[in-house]
Amino acid sequence: FDSFFIHFSDCYTTDELHYDFNKLQPFTKYICSIEPRYKDMSYDTLKKVSKTIQTAPGGNLTYTQNNAFTITCEELKPVQWKGKEKWYIATITGSETKEQKHKKCNFTFADLGYSTDYTVQFHGIQLLSLYHSSHLFSDNDKAVIGFLVFLIILTSLALIFVLYKIYILQRKKSNNNDEQIELIQPSDEENLLNVEPIGSEVLLDAYKRKIADEGRLFLQEFQSIPRIFSRNTVREAKKSCNQPKNRYVDILPCKWSYVNTAVPRQNTLSYMNTAVPRQNTLSYMNTAEETVGDFWRMVWEQQSSIIVMVTRCEESNRNKCAQYWPSPEREVEIFEGFVVKLNREEHCPDYIIRHLSLTNREKSAEREVTHIQFTSWPDHGVPGEPHLLLKLRRRVNAFKNLFSGPIVIHCSAGVGRTGTYMGIDAMMEGLEAEGRVDIYGYVVKLRRQRCLMVQVEAQYILIHQALIEHNQFGETEISLAELHPTLGTLKQRDPGNEPTLLEAEFQRLPRYKNWRTFNTGINEENKKKNRSSSVIPYDYNRVLVKLEDESSHDQDDDDDDDDSSDEEDEESTKYINATQIDGYWCQRSLIAAQGPLADTTGDFWQMVFQKKVNTIVMLSDLTEGDQEFCSAYWGEEKETFRDIEVELKATETFPAYTTRSLQIRHPKRKDSRQVKQYQFLKWAGRELPEKPQDLMDMIKNIKQTCGYGNSKAEKILPVVVHCNDGSSRSGVFCALWNIMDSAETEKLVDVFQVAKALRKERQGMIHSLEQYQFLYDAVEGSFPIQNGEVKQPATAPAAAADSIQVVNETKAAQPASATTATQQGAEVVKEAVESTPLVAGKEAGAAAEGNEDEAKEPGSPTEKTPLEGSSNGPAVTLEV
Repeated sequence: FDSFFIHFSDCYTTDELHYDFNKLQPFTKYICSIEPRYKDMSYDTLKKVSKTIQTAPGGNLTYTQNNAFTITCEELKPVQWKGKEKWYIATITGSETKEQKHKKCNFTFADLGYSTDYTVQFHGIQLLSLYHSSHLFSDNDKAVIGFLVFLIILTSLALIFVLYKIYILQRKKSNNNDEQIELIQPSDEENLLNVEPIGSEVLLDAYKRKIADEGRLFLQEFQSIPRIFSRNTVREAKKSCNQPKNRYVDILPCKWSYVNTAVPRQNTLSYMNTAVPRQNTLSYMNTAEETVGDFWRMVWEQQSSIIVMVTRCEESNRNKCAQYWPSPEREVEIFEGFVVKLNREEHCPDYIIRHLSLTNREKSAEREVTHIQFTSWPDHGVPGEPHLLLKLRRRVNAFKNLFSGPIVIHCSAGVGRTGTYMGIDAMMEGLEAEGRVDIYGYVVKLRRQRCLMVQVEAQYILIHQALIEHNQFGETEISLAELHPTLGTLKQRDPGNEPTLLEAEFQRLPRYKNWRTFNTGINEENKKKNRSSSVIPYDYNRVLVKLEDESSHDQDDDDDDDDSSDEEDEESTKYINATQIDGYWCQRSLIAAQGPLADTTGDFWQMVFQKKVNTIVMLSDLTEGDQEFCSAYWGEEKETFRDIEVELKATETFPAYTTRSLQIRHPKRKDSRQVKQYQFLKWAGRELPEKPQDLMDMIKNIKQTCGYGNSKAEKILPVVVHCNDGSSRSGVFCALWNIMDSAETEKLVDVFQVAKALRKERQGMIHSLEQYQFLYDAVEGSFPIQNGEVKQPATAPAAAADSIQVVNETKAAQPASATTATQQGAEVVKEAVESTPLVAGKEAGAAAEGNEDEAKEPGSPTEKTPLEGSSNGPAVTLEV
């Protein structure tokens, strides 16, 4: 068969076995017949099938929200109703049964249950047909929200209950004097290593072993020490009344180690963020404005007479400590019940010593307190030279006495720098008493008493370095009062051909061979600019001369940032064999250079101009024997050396040296500069000057006449010192320059440390025992003994004080030679030496300033100014 004939009120023909009839009337009976046909022909052998079908009403279901829906249906026509009532009824059956009755076939069911199946039925009254449907709802917003709100409320109530219980337990524990708040797990104690104490004879070897492999063993040791130990209660420190007294919330003193101070007129104790790591020291967190009064009360009650401060009040634009002492302008400050008076202040390059008077207003009693502030700890890291902390320790110990209380030590947090200093101090005592040190064990001990003591690994390593410095080199510092007897001991030679103590001291000087790179000075382009292949400046501190096109633009000198040349791009600079040397007061306040070559005189003057140098020291002749030591970088007339015009204005001749006043000018700059050149005349053809005093006289004259006073503010502009190779003679001059600054400021000399520092900065410095002994001899001659006391030298050297200036008008081109000083002049000098008082610190500076005017007699070099601008020729000095 190819088709079916279907009769459903009407006739339809289809090839399908399924057929849908649309647009039928509800509640109407239809007869459906099915007749198979083949080519529109019916066959009697196949029976026609007929069936009566009654239709049901149509309906639509629409969801208005997840837990509600609306049912609509096509309403019946009036002829289709079988009774008088015309009501539509809908019923849903699920967790509950709901029924609605309306005149219109439109029903809405809301607020249905969550995840419930509902069967929906709707019909008209008295109608026989029935339509039903079912649907499964998966969500119910209001039910979910209600459940979540209930859960949140329940959780909140439970949390409040738990917090309340914790609060009750804390209150109960606070009444127990044996309370312990564990800050770390006791198991951390098990991480401590078994590090044996180190003997003094193997201290250096142990350090080399630990620092190897990028300091792996140092890191392992340091990280094994808990930052905060358990079993240390900090209840008092955490009280609300004491919290403002803690600068850092995580650095708190333990209950048994913090310091209490008595509150005036009250029978109570005041908490201080201070720990007692050692019996004779107090580790203190730095003072804030609100704790200055408590700080001085602690100092008074503990009877402390020394305060060591290892921080500045402000570092990197951050307040590190409140100034709890009066300034020199005010001199007196009142802090609650205490009056603090500043008696005097002594400034040194690395520290400041303040002598204070502390008065208790209640008891009307007064005590002397020494305040030592270390100022050379960098903002980040640790001091580069460990001997600075050993020097600080010597200053502190010099003020100790048997009747004073513990030393107060503080930095910012009272743990890092403070712990480092205390570790060095304690280990030095152990090294001197037992010949061995237990650095690891002592840091553990410090941390048990105050958290985070010795805060970073670099500080832990610094303690080792300071002990090695002392163990290898010893104490080489000598006070002026003991200079002469100590030198006698150093030079004394015992029987048996053993080396003297001075020779043994020289042999202990480290050589620093190739400890830094000097690649720039040995490349092919720059090799020809070096007089000696054995003296090449290190890359890290060589002088960088900017290229002319960058340095010669027309602008004011004040806008130049010459001091930052070490940060410039090396590609934009040119090489010169010159090294920046640290002075006593300032870093890089000296420049040691080789004598300029004919091809480098222009670079030499560029360096002088860019570094704003106003003093040049020349320690050789232009030629000595048949060898050139220096190419002439000045002339009798105005000369130009690669864009720098140099004009000789005046010349003065002294027995041991000659001075030249030079005027230099850059053609693209608006102004000119005055440069004073000192040429020492007594070194030619010798390893060392015959008389050390000749060189010392020139140094004193430079300091007096060129504005290099004994303070940091007067040491800003560098001094250029040059000889043939920039080291052999320049090293001696630089050493004496720094030694004299130290002697005049601190009344101390340390030739060993000065020589060691110079060797570290430039090759070939202080290379022989003769040079090393010459330094001692020069200092000894500058501070003679009279009546058992060391006398300060006169401000002006004898050669200058006892000479007059004579201008030779007839033979201006040929200066006359100077005669020797007479006995009368010598007596005048002797009287001047004896009249100089022995003073210390700030008073010494004042005395030097007072004598400066007295020394400027009409015949002194400082008064020789009439020649400037005159045409009478060079000046001639004649001694009488």
